[in-house]
Amino acid sequence: MRIWSIACAVVVLLLLIPTAIEYRLSHRTVPAGVQRGECFTPPAEGENGYDWLIRLGGRVDRSPNAQWVDHAFTRPDVAQGRNLGKYDKLDLIDREHFHPWEMWQNSILAQARTFVWEHWQKPKRAYLTLTLSSVDSTGTSHIFVEPDDTGRWRVYRRYLSQRALVDEPTAYSLVWVRPPAWDKAGIPVSSGQPPQPLTDQLEFHDVCGEDSGAL
Repeated sequence: MRIWSIACAVVVLLLLIPTAIEYRLSHRTVPAGVQRGECFTPPAEGENGYDWLIRLGGRVDRSPNAQWVDHAFTRPDVAQGRNLGKYDKLDLIDREHFHPWEMWQNSILAQARTFVWEHWQKPKRAYLTLTLSSVDSTGTSHIFVEPDDTGRWRVYRRYLSQRALVDEPTAYSLVWVRPPAWDKAGIPVSSGQPPQPLTDQLEFHDVCGEDSGAL
């Protein structure tokens, strides 16, 4: 009788699992992370930026339907159903042309790094829009600091321009780095040494611990 009861309980549990999963998916408060399924695929020889993005699980939509509103690119579903009333909000715009060699001497970027880092450290939900212009393009990064539906904190990043919507690999850790030059990997800031947001850079690491971009 006891074995029969256990068997019945197992059957009921197996029947309920798909329903529970379906309920959870239909009641998401934030979208699922943008990430790869495994961590063992090495970079291909000669991997370019697009290949790197796709290998890390990123997505690119070449029909962005972007709208220029209040000096930033947006679209109706940019928040993907999030309740933005729960997020601290900051909108930053660099009205000057942005150049790569200004990445570590730019006060707008320093504000953005500080905002993301402070909310990551607390942790507390945050929504940053960061609009930057180069000599030939303008784009807006929509950056969300938030817990996912399992309670794990992350940084979810979307880049939107007239040309594309890029969902960047979701970051699950942040590291301050001190780049020696714009075209080389960053050197982690020593523990116990306070970062300098004007000259240091925030490096994002994906679910596998790989560098997935920087701010």
